[in-house]
Amino acid sequence: GWQGRWKRQAAEAAAAAMTQRGSFEFPPFYGLPPFFTLQPHEAVRSKQLALWKQLAHDYCAFYQIYILDVSEAGRHELFRNTALQRQLTASGMTAVAEHLVAEGAAAWADGAEGGEGSSRQRILVFWRSPQEWADMVLRWAESMGKINSVETVTSLLEGDATVGQAFHGIPRELLMVALQELARRGRATVFRGRATNQEGVKFVPA
Repeated sequence: GWQGRWKRQAAEAAAAAMTQRGSFEFPPFYGLPPFFTLQPHEAVRSKQLALWKQLAHDYCAFYQIYILDVSEAGRHELFRNTALQRQLTASGMTAVAEHLVAEGAAAWADGAEGGEGSSRQRILVFWRSPQEWADMVLRWAESMGKINSVETVTSLLEGDATVGQAFHGIPRELLMVALQELARRGRATVFRGRATNQEGVKFVPA
């Protein structure tokens, strides 16, 4: 399915990005074993989560990673220091994800509307804020004369007209966050399709 394809593409893109950019330079605290264990003391844990937030932000920005899967965190270099043979526990990863979301540095990619029973496993990491993504989409719409016209979300993500734009090819969930931000500003109307891949957007003049 498309999710499997997306995972493959994301893995290939990440591998290509790592080859191109060299390797990420981890901060000194990444070499401390206690960093990978959720600290019981509240003030210490608060500082620890702030460090994790900064590290996740910087790492994802470096490799242009948009989605982190909480359930697969143990396989990820970000959360597993092989030299130390330490990795963040599942509960630690959940705490980090919840902290990122609470701070506005991320959002749940799935199950956001599902309440307590939903399976929250993937977070959208906002190394660019929703406002920045929204600005980029709006600038493109204005420069291309798309104000008052209706575009499909798929065409924004995959169409020839957006090739070279930073939002071309990003996860659909992330583009939807940007479009919702434009809707909140009164600069777009988002239409829900019958299926999840049939959304549309109309750009509205200021």
